[in-house]
Amino acid sequence: MDAFATADDLAARLNRTFTDDEAAWIDTLLEDASAYLREDVLGLQVYPQATATFVAYPGSGEIDLPQSPVVSVDSVQVNGTDTSYTRYDNTLYVGTNEPVSVTFTYGYEEPPASLKRWACVLVSQALIPLELKLGLTAGGLSSVAIDDFKASFADAGEATGMQLSERNITQLRAAFGRPATHVVGTR
Repeated sequence: MDAFATADDLAARLNRTFTDDEAAWIDTLLEDASAYLREDVLGLQVYPQATATFVAYPGSGEIDLPQSPVVSVDSVQVNGTDTSYTRYDNTLYVGTNEPVSVTFTYGYEEPPASLKRWACVLVSQALIPLELKLGLTAGGLSSVAIDDFKASFADAGEATGMQLSERNITQLRAAFGRPATHVVGTR
């Protein structure tokens, strides 16, 4: 799995140095945070770039590509023969309703800076409970005292583990989700 950030990225943000063992652990946590962002928040693989082939069954000649951002459409074929198409954003228009094989490349070459930051934020939120051996499910930690050790939980653990607020999820989906619908002429 490709994480949006590295242990070095988190170390720079926290002004902290991780040992080699800690860096391996942090990289694993960053992979988990990136998987959460990719699968649960965005529902898309925006990084790294990948090429996929799928068979589409166009309705009125229209095919919606299932991933974004689309880098290129590499091949559009009907019965193994290239066919012409027109592309608007993540939608292809072909002159057939027969099954169409589409090969396309999608995703960013480098992880977007905002997703790198959010992966680091998620892991930094999890570090205190993890370092205190409280586990990943100890959500809602509101304060930690040093003398006579004390940990307080604000929301009865409702914000469990690595999680973003609904507002942040909405913003990320708007930035990296599927493109807005566009209107074209009728046929």
